[in-house]
Amino acid sequence: MVQKRGERIIISKGASTLLEMPLIHMEDLALFGNVQITTQALHMLMERGVDVSYFSYSGRYLGHAAAESSKNIFLRFQQYRFYMDEAKRLEMAKIIVRNKIQNQMAIIRKHRWEDSTHDQKSDLSQMEKYLQTLPDKETPNEVLGVEGICSNIYFGAFGCMLKCDFQFHGRNRRPPKDPVNVMISLAYTFLTKEMCSALDAGSFETYLGFLHGIRYGRKSLALDMIEEFRQPIVDRLVLLLFNKQMIGKYDFEFPDEGGVILNEDGFRRFCTEYERWMNGKNSVAGEKSFRNRMREQVAQLKRAICKGEEYVPYNWERENVHCQL
Repeated sequence: MVQKRGERIIISKGASTLLEMPLIHMEDLALFGNVQITTQALHMLMERGVDVSYFSYSGRYLGHAAAESSKNIFLRFQQYRFYMDEAKRLEMAKIIVRNKIQNQMAIIRKHRWEDSTHDQKSDLSQMEKYLQTLPDKETPNEVLGVEGICSNIYFGAFGCMLKCDFQFHGRNRRPPKDPVNVMISLAYTFLTKEMCSALDAGSFETYLGFLHGIRYGRKSLALDMIEEFRQPIVDRLVLLLFNKQMIGKYDFEFPDEGGVILNEDGFRRFCTEYERWMNGKNSVAGEKSFRNRMREQVAQLKRAICKGEEYVPYNWERENVHCQL
């Protein structure tokens, strides 16, 4: 149960208080499974600009409650005009995918391959070849095709970067079928939720993307914007958690009916490390808060749409030249 007591939020279970936190220390609140929140607590959180996000127990994002913030109708008009300009939309799609592939290549380059037999140089060579074809693509779907090919190559290398008890043979989802994919999917869900909140606060139309296009019920702009953060934030965090044995086989359950579930202890550990990572507190590179960087990128997107400035996505290698995985 989440309740309000003065200017503090109280988390309780039955008669026991589990956590008591001053509202001033809260940025957002995530509720997983059957957690109740009082109307008084919800009103106070929305008045102070603290989003409340709802997830299923397995980590599937359901939605969020937030204060009314989408007042900038002029930005939305500009966003629709930008979308309707096919040349601008295609160029933005290419910018997003080019940067994502560069981030993938950076992760491969920065990994310590001394004890591996994997031919990462061949991966980089193939990805560079496909990267060079981007300028010739004429539709967002063709651009997505290049992204898909390079992602398959990248995740082949990613599996060889892992040093843990589990095998990883590429991405699978709905539901994920192995512990590594469970962690990647959960972290991507968290990342998407964070970006949705940042875009909502910036008054964007989150359903109108440039790369992913329009699909009923899909927040395509949020998916566009997290592309530049998938490798720097999520993939590096997953490598850290498994390779440093911060998450292991005892953090998962394997039901008889199939599938994989992150258990309560593992979920708690993941949430703790995710928060530290997002706030820049466990990065050997001394990186800035990823939450702040995401907000900076949303502000830059607003300038690109409204003022015609060039949009420069977050490039991990460029901003962390000396960082080694």
